[in-house]
Amino acid sequence: MEDERLYGKCGSCGNVSGYDEESLKGSTWNINGLDLILCCPCEDDLLVQIADGRGIKITMGEGGDVDKVEFCGKTITP
Repeated sequence: MEDERLYGKCGSCGNVSGYDEESLKGSTWNINGLDLILCCPCEDDLLVQIADGRGIKITMGEGGDVDKVEFCGKTITP
């Protein structure tokens, strides 16, 4: 059976992408009571902004993966 493609528009940048049902669920965020679909680059931007607001610096690599995480002014010891 062929997968049905569902299309969703990113609530941030307006990019329209095709998803399978599970991917669409994973890309849908509930922010302040509003369900928004976020494409991968916008999800990454949101992660970086949230972390920055909490004193954490996230550096993204070229492929969109997290390259480095720095906890500014905090030391974490095992």
